[in-house]
Amino acid sequence: MNAHTPPARFAAGQSTNEGGMELLLWILIWSEFAVFGAFLIAFLILGLLDPQALARLHGALDLPLAGAATAVLLTSGFFAARAAFGPSPRWNLIAAALGGLAFVALKLVAYGREIPAITAVESRLVELYFLITGFHLAHVLFVALIMLAIAWRPTPRRTGTIAAIWHAIDLVWLLILPVIYLG
Repeated sequence: MNAHTPPARFAAGQSTNEGGMELLLWILIWSEFAVFGAFLIAFLILGLLDPQALARLHGALDLPLAGAATAVLLTSGFFAARAAFGPSPRWNLIAAALGGLAFVALKLVAYGREIPAITAVESRLVELYFLITGFHLAHVLFVALIMLAIAWRPTPRRTGTIAAIWHAIDLVWLLILPVIYLG
């Protein structure tokens, strides 16, 4: 190869910014962990400062429905992993997205059951509960819809990227569950 001949990957029309995109993906994921981590730390501190409000909040939460939603979200994560590493990425992405939408539905049902009892709890913990779980719910809904769009024309790179984001969302929920529901 002489000085005027581009490397084969450039000549084939491949992106030269793959490393930059991967870096942005990890910055996004770690920033999500930082934001949710800060919220969860604030929740833990407020719970320590007001244990009676925390006990009342725990009494108002629908733990069995949270457990069902967790099972649905983790099953969805299984399909996201299969999309990235297994056969039929399109159908696995659709299954993962449908699992995410089922999680959203379960969480909305839980809110409907919890709100009457939660409104009696006068504490910033209630605000943080809705902020944390609502922010997570928005992430699940948004990424599930993106997954459906990617399923239309999946590529290994898009599928791998969305699966990584989906697993970050799973992991965040696995941090939310013990801090808010089991704490």
